[in-house]
Amino acid sequence: MFISTDYLATQYGVHETIADFFVEREPPTNNLYWKDKLLYLRPQPGYLFIPVIVDTLYKLGIDKNILLSDVFINLLEKIGHIAALEETNQLTKEEGIEQCILLTKDKVINKNFYAALTDYMKGGSNNFIHEMLYPFSALHRGDIFLFSVTVLDFDDEVAKKIIAYWFAIISSFLMLDDAQDVEIDKKTGDENAFLQCGLDKDGIERIKNILGQNLTTLKIFNKPLARTIDNQFVKMATLPHIQQYLNY
Repeated sequence: MFISTDYLATQYGVHETIADFFVEREPPTNNLYWKDKLLYLRPQPGYLFIPVIVDTLYKLGIDKNILLSDVFINLLEKIGHIAALEETNQLTKEEGIEQCILLTKDKVINKNFYAALTDYMKGGSNNFIHEMLYPFSALHRGDIFLFSVTVLDFDDEVAKKIIAYWFAIISSFLMLDDAQDVEIDKKTGDENAFLQCGLDKDGIERIKNILGQNLTTLKIFNKPLARTIDNQFVKMATLPHIQQYLNY
């Protein structure tokens, strides 16, 4: 499926300039995240989240030109490469974090945010991010990309919104992905929020509560995105292994 500017704008609420930038962008070379990909964007969470997150940062008041600059986009893509190395077991999680720290430590603007992020990513709890975590670790795979925002200029109040909105977006995308992959992830042992919840009535109820909270958050800053994800949740409920637990 080709991801168009109009699709991103109407279905995901992405500013047209930002949407067009990513639709037209070529996949970076020598980057494992885009290895063998002919298009920059694909209809998968790991790619759709990029324009959505950049648009969200724009909605939070960060200059669009800075967000689309080589400095920021190249950093985001380098972190994607590190994430892919980790995904393919060529790096440990700890090594990936250290590489991201090396990429960003000399470019940091908001020192408080950076200190909180590095503490969180290293497993610490002495930070404001820890208080905002979801109950399933599967919903936090990909948090390494948060290092990209450390080079942007924002205050501590906006920092909390960035984390809240980021978590709501990414966890929603990941839950939709996990719903499709339950049986595959059972066999591979990959992290999956539905498997972590137990896939029983109590666990599914916890998932439903997270989804509901996410939609409430998404509606604050991006109603088209909230509507699209809500519609996808409804379709998700028709999957045989989930339908028996959900009541739509």
